[in-house]
Amino acid sequence: MPAVDFTPRGLRREDAARYIGISPTLFDRMRKEGRIPAPRDMFGVMIWDRQDLDSLFTRPSYSAANDNNGSGYWDKVCGFENPSM
Repeated sequence: MPAVDFTPRGLRREDAARYIGISPTLFDRMRKEGRIPAPRDMFGVMIWDRQDLDSLFTRPSYSAANDNNGSGYWDKVCGFENPSM
């Protein structure tokens, strides 16, 4: 019987980190912060579901940049010196 090439759905820690393109150390840090889905206990082995990891790429990951550095420069330039009005 020929060998079948397959991609497992469940990944161990190092493979899960590699799958999303980060180091295991960063993976652990992001996991502690709750930014990476929790693993599942499968027969005493902690396994990350590939679909849970894929969900990291489907949600927005951007954050608003603040280029004012607290100076209010752009508010002044645009004529919004008092943004509360």
